[in-house]
Amino acid sequence: MVKKVNTATLVVVLVSASLASAQTKAAAHSLIGVWKLDLKQSKSDSEPLPKSATITILKDTPDAVAWRYEAVDAKGQSVAFSWSGPPDGSMQDVKNGEGQGVGKESLKREGDVVIRHGEVSNGPTFDGRLTISADGDTFTNVDTTKTQDGKTSTTTTVYHRVPGAEPASK
Repeated sequence: MVKKVNTATLVVVLVSASLASAQTKAAAHSLIGVWKLDLKQSKSDSEPLPKSATITILKDTPDAVAWRYEAVDAKGQSVAFSWSGPPDGSMQDVKNGEGQGVGKESLKREGDVVIRHGEVSNGPTFDGRLTISADGDTFTNVDTTKTQDGKTSTTTTVYHRVPGAEPASK
């Protein structure tokens, strides 16, 4: 059964998950692992943040990245998305929990910053930047979203690595 996806939720997902997974070439820290959203340090100036979110980085190499995002959105609905592809700036499908494409995203590393661009099907676009803490246990996403009517908003999400948690493939 295909569920209707809230566009704002999908944008937050695309922004957060892609940022987390893009730390690849010349990375000081591997991002493979499980990451939890810190709601106290995160904020959005337009849409409510999810009630909870976990990003699992399944692969993090110079040639390939893969992530899975699972959350409970602000309305209490469970959502899941995944992405995999090369970190070369090319657009790749973002898939929902049923494996259907719901948007496209690109990732590219420029020095210590990860640059991302995403497009939601029939919806907004976003551009984002990711920074990783010196100890490799926290990452911060700052993303700017632009709606089809030209309105912009900013979302900042902070994730912390779950110590000892290993990603389970699905």
